[in-house]
Amino acid sequence: MQRLISTLAIGAAAFLSACFMSDTPFIPEGEAVRLDEASTILVCSAADDCARTVPNRGNKGYLMMPPPDEDDGPVGIRFAPLMETEMGPVWLAEVKMVEDDETAYVVSVARRAPEFDVDGVKAFDIELPWCDDVSETEREAYGIEKLDSYTCGLPTEASLADYLRASHKVYFDDPVWWDGD
Repeated sequence: MQRLISTLAIGAAAFLSACFMSDTPFIPEGEAVRLDEASTILVCSAADDCARTVPNRGNKGYLMMPPPDEDDGPVGIRFAPLMETEMGPVWLAEVKMVEDDETAYVVSVARRAPEFDVDGVKAFDIELPWCDDVSETEREAYGIEKLDSYTCGLPTEASLADYLRASHKVYFDDPVWWDGD
């Protein structure tokens, strides 16, 4: 749990390298879904790197809670259905990163990860698609803007979802990709 929260906290300062991001939310409010009807889920990047969440009142998002010994506040995360794969459903995830008076929304994807469940709490594996793998042709076709050598800006949620469905399905079907290596 410590590493996931630390990674997100560090990412807030640098708005995460090698990722897709936007200065506005890209999941419309009506498309956000709860991943489980329980009040708590785990969001994990590995079996030993999970953050407990609670529902964010007033919307269908969640708040990832920092470890008790951390001074950081909760980090907002929302999900929307993306596609079905051999590994099961994959959801688009929007992580709200706030640093001082700046806000950015970082794109992730998630899948159900029963192997990470703890004490009956359902876990979901979250991974970052790498924007430095986007070709010039794909950037033009989907309107993805290269902001620096590692970060891409997003024009719209629809083009990002279309891009991920077309370019990442082979990854989403691969258990090795979900290991985050």
